[in-house]
Amino acid sequence: MGKSTHKLLLVILTVMLLALGGCRKIKDISVTSVKVEAIAPQGLQGVNVFLAVGIDNPAMQISLENIQGALKHSGKVLGRVAVDPFTVQARSAEIYHLRAFVTIGEDATIKDLLMLTDMAKLQECMIDVSATPRLKSGLGAPIKLDDIPLKKLL
Repeated sequence: MGKSTHKLLLVILTVMLLALGGCRKIKDISVTSVKVEAIAPQGLQGVNVFLAVGIDNPAMQISLENIQGALKHSGKVLGRVAVDPFTVQARSAEIYHLRAFVTIGEDATIKDLLMLTDMAKLQECMIDVSATPRLKSGLGAPIKLDDIPLKKLL
């Protein structure tokens, strides 16, 4: 689940940062690296994944809150991800240390999860992502992107 979780989190963070729209510089925000620093089981249904995420932000400061995602295959939710809120500093290229909690989807089986180790099958997956980006002034609104083909983002 490490590689798949890593890719899912990278995709979610990239989508969240790119989906902010509006300002041209905001569209230039990019995720430059993702490294899984540690994985810690939380009970039987989930894991905490600690990440070092490189983000290049030529724009203004942006906070991301309520970051959630779902990985789907053939209409079945295989996993859910919730990332702790964080703030991307203005005009910076920094490494952010984030915690994501990954849970197994309600309908997922062990066979479904093992399927994610096959890159071809992983690319057949879709993701739903939602978050609330906020500017330094506090202005923000929830955004939601559904059924994003994972193969376009990997």
